[in-house]
Amino acid sequence: MLLQRFPALDPGQDRRRMLAQRVFCAALVLLLVLSEVFSSNIQATLPALSRLARLALTGGAVLLLGAKILLLTGYTRRWQPVLAALVLAYTAFAAWYGDDVWFFLAALVGLAAKDIDLRGALRAYLTAAVAGLLFVQLLHFATPLMPYNFYCRNWDFGYGHYNGFGARLIGVFFAWAWLRHDRMRWFDWAGLAALLAFTYKVPGSRGAAGAMAALLALFAVQRFLPRLFDNKIWYGLAIALPVGLAAFSLYAGYVYNPEWPYERMALLLLSIFLSGRFEIWHNVFWGADLSWLGGLPTDGDEHHAIDNAFLAIPMNKGYLGAILVAVFFLLLLWRLAKHRHATEVLCLVALTLYVFMENKPFLLSADPFLLLAPCVFFTGRSAPAEEPLPVVCQRQ
Repeated sequence: MLLQRFPALDPGQDRRRMLAQRVFCAALVLLLVLSEVFSSNIQATLPALSRLARLALTGGAVLLLGAKILLLTGYTRRWQPVLAALVLAYTAFAAWYGDDVWFFLAALVGLAAKDIDLRGALRAYLTAAVAGLLFVQLLHFATPLMPYNFYCRNWDFGYGHYNGFGARLIGVFFAWAWLRHDRMRWFDWAGLAALLAFTYKVPGSRGAAGAMAALLALFAVQRFLPRLFDNKIWYGLAIALPVGLAAFSLYAGYVYNPEWPYERMALLLLSIFLSGRFEIWHNVFWGADLSWLGGLPTDGDEHHAIDNAFLAIPMNKGYLGAILVAVFFLLLLWRLAKHRHATEVLCLVALTLYVFMENKPFLLSADPFLLLAPCVFFTGRSAPAEEPLPVVCQRQ
């Protein structure tokens, strides 16, 4: 790390590690406040304050994460800082070109997570996320600062859309389940089940609720049959799942005929069950002019929004971005499977099901598994399976 080259400024290994942890956790808190509070409907009632707060929070988080990557991260190979620079350069360009700053912020978080105590980071994540959610709900129901957005079919809970609320809820669910997996007690099961029921019944965010139900069911089966998810067949299926869902998304959107959908009744019934998503996939994705660099809007506009990350990424990030993101995600799954981290693989299976129904793979408040990025960026190809990865749960 760069700080070691200046002995007068170097506080020593222990203090340096503690400083790195605090800097990283502080950046997480800033990003979660940005997402939970100042990405809400308060932007409509307090636009000047919200703009200043968003600039300050984003800038502060970028500075902290940049300092962590540059000054407080130890690199064991010469190519690692070069790779970090290339990742940041590409994601910064893609974020600017596609108007998706969270793509760049996700890369910053993933790179800065190297050598971080993930349990401590997840505790900070949960505290900030829950506090932000409760604060927004208090403002939404007790003040006029978070007006209801009448565009929504369901109540939006201060986030402009009920699925936006669901994205914040599933982030809390994922972080809670991941952090407590090895020590889950009855109150953890009850709390996670209650959060699942709330998400399904109150905002009605079915994509988030479905992924929650899948992860809770997988954890329950794992509790009684742990070896079921620790074998080559299961790991192969887990790696094949995102590939299969991506292929199905392309196929369903291509063959679905919104003018006469009855010619394929199975697809019609499935599309109805998925809230008419096949028609959106057909009209939005297959009607879009795709390119290598992307740049097409995929969120925020009802005429371009598409609730499927497998289709949204090639629209917004282009063919190049879709290939790079796919390689990253598949490599992450492969490395976790190789090192037999079955629980993290289960978590990524649930995330895969979620992004099949929604377009929030780079939003930190919906995806705490961005903290697993060092498994891809900084683990050598020839690393033995016994080498520890930056994970939270014990191997099966």
